[in-house]
Amino acid sequence: MLIFIQRVIGFFTALGMVISNFLGISLNVTDKKVDDFKVTTYIRGDAVMYWGGEIYEEDFDIITDAIIFECATFNVRGEVEYDAEKMETVLERVRGAIGDRDVRLTLNLIGPWGNSDSDAYEDQMEAQSDEHNKAFESGVLEDNIVAVLERYDFDGVHFDYEYPLSLKAWHYYNRFLVSLDKRLGDDYTLGVAGNAWNIKFTNAAIEAIDTFELMSYDYIDEQGRHATYEDTLEQIHQLGLKGIPFYKVNVGIPFYSRPTDLSAYWYGYNGCYEKMTEDGWYHCDDIDKDFWFNTLEVVAQKTDYCIRNGFGGVMIWHYNCDLPSSHEDSLLRSIGETVAAYY
Repeated sequence: MLIFIQRVIGFFTALGMVISNFLGISLNVTDKKVDDFKVTTYIRGDAVMYWGGEIYEEDFDIITDAIIFECATFNVRGEVEYDAEKMETVLERVRGAIGDRDVRLTLNLIGPWGNSDSDAYEDQMEAQSDEHNKAFESGVLEDNIVAVLERYDFDGVHFDYEYPLSLKAWHYYNRFLVSLDKRLGDDYTLGVAGNAWNIKFTNAAIEAIDTFELMSYDYIDEQGRHATYEDTLEQIHQLGLKGIPFYKVNVGIPFYSRPTDLSAYWYGYNGCYEKMTEDGWYHCDDIDKDFWFNTLEVVAQKTDYCIRNGFGGVMIWHYNCDLPSSHEDSLLRSIGETVAAYY
């Protein structure tokens, strides 16, 4: 009953946002902010292990939660697989930077890829879902997850499942999330990531989830700008209509950009910021393409909106695209200064 009430509240809140946005009326207030506003970042294991990605101690004065990515997967048999050397090296470096700060670490798990000869996106995702369904129904995945969380002293587990499309796939995913939550109990948190357009969580699954990372990026507007403030608000409005309570939601902020044609290039902010225009544009001569980045001002604007409207926090994809927060042009620093104005 509680989660149903929360979904109804979320629906009407989001509907109010849509109407107010259409009419140009602001409904934002300053008394909605949550007590524990999260600044969550993905840390890519490959960047730390192989690409010389730096981890800066001062950043964890701002970061409250880190999702360790690219260090573990699971297969169709429900077995969690990882390279122990990579896992331990990444964790040693991250925990060394964290020190005695109270920063929560969760392990991201990527599931098996599908086998499809089709070029159609829907067929490829359905094939991937078929493999995931086998793992979810294995009966052992839950215990295997807990075993690795215990071994490496994680605070929780996180899933980036892109994307269950069919009702069948969502049925298996929802049922697994509820089962896993029962196995995790109060000892570990359960987080998931997804896009606002593709959410079919049941009430029970929403109740099981502790955090939802809104992947509000990888789309452009008519000018070719990547994940603008205005388009992010539209993603938020869609999400609210899906019934997930906002206090569970961390709104994604990209520390990277895609070209105006959304071709397969992903450029980090830290490699482009010196050549960007004041309003966020960067031209790459090597490939003759234009990129638009979230600037310090846009990042602050998104963070401020999330605080004032009762969201659980913001999420960064990904950590290794930024400058150290001691740098005046750091995007993380912009988030930290915005949060500090409220807390």
